[in-house]
Amino acid sequence: MLKINLMRFFAVASAVLFATLVQAQQPNTLPLSTQAESDGHALIDKMLGNVDQINYQGTFVFMHSGQLHTMRIVRGMVDGVVKERLTSLSGEPREVVRDTETVTCVWPNRKLVTVDPSTANHGIPTIVPRELESLTKNYDVVAGPINRIAGHKCKLLAIKPIDQFRYGYELCIEPDTGMLLRSKMIHPRGHLLEEVMFTHVEYLDSVDHINFHPENDIENFTWRKSTQATQHSRTQPQHQKGWRVSKLPPGFSVSKISQRIMTTSDEPVHHMVVSDGVASVSVFIIKPRQPKRLFEGLSRRGSINAFSRGFDEHQITVLGEVPNETVKMIGSSIVHSE
Repeated sequence: MLKINLMRFFAVASAVLFATLVQAQQPNTLPLSTQAESDGHALIDKMLGNVDQINYQGTFVFMHSGQLHTMRIVRGMVDGVVKERLTSLSGEPREVVRDTETVTCVWPNRKLVTVDPSTANHGIPTIVPRELESLTKNYDVVAGPINRIAGHKCKLLAIKPIDQFRYGYELCIEPDTGMLLRSKMIHPRGHLLEEVMFTHVEYLDSVDHINFHPENDIENFTWRKSTQATQHSRTQPQHQKGWRVSKLPPGFSVSKISQRIMTTSDEPVHHMVVSDGVASVSVFIIKPRQPKRLFEGLSRRGSINAFSRGFDEHQITVLGEVPNETVKMIGSSIVHSE
């Protein structure tokens, strides 16, 4: 089985600014199922619309791959830039400090600091849609009953995939603020894959730069920086020269293409992001220094599935929090055009 060296950042839901929903004073004439779906869309739309507007700190637990982690988070806007700092409270000590440009990971025991470009969905976990339109095309959304998390009331939302190429999700969102207090990732067969849940959350009037400084003195640590050479976005794969995906699962498209410089290859690593607007899949294409030792086949780590194959002395690796059918279809259809 392929051994995957993955660095996952234990991100959680971002808080949102309190806003009052103006409700029409008209009788409800929608059928129950339609009304539940409409309520769910409205709550998600509210969460997305306000996601970068509130300052907060809190503690959450993160269950993944059969392990439970506890993290502390502080997040807010400083001089017009959204920043956050995550600190591990269990397991190996580590900190993650990030803004819209960079993600800095501090490993005190290793005396190591890694710096990478920040992802486009900064502050939003991968299970939260970036836009409502993509959600409605590939998932059914149903609002459920009121629950209670970390002392706050929240409304349950079930996000059910329309096919076998994506996972399902369950969110619990505070109706008054849009705060995502708990999220679950659910396998198509019904078992739980991943869960993030706040145990404490406190809203703050303001935050300062000092809130996002690493707790450790990192001046004498080893620093490793990832270089991103080029990047641009696409809404559909293009039939042109270079690497492309010839067959995509329904509802998925290539959303980003970039190249990064890495020490394991003499050439830039080609990186593509394939997404349905909720789930994201990363494609890495690298020409290793020893092209005869290429990995082949499927592997899994918790909710992350990966598919690898060799092609013309290049290693193709596709991984994401999606079923194995999805990564296999994408990885098997990658071609190169001269």
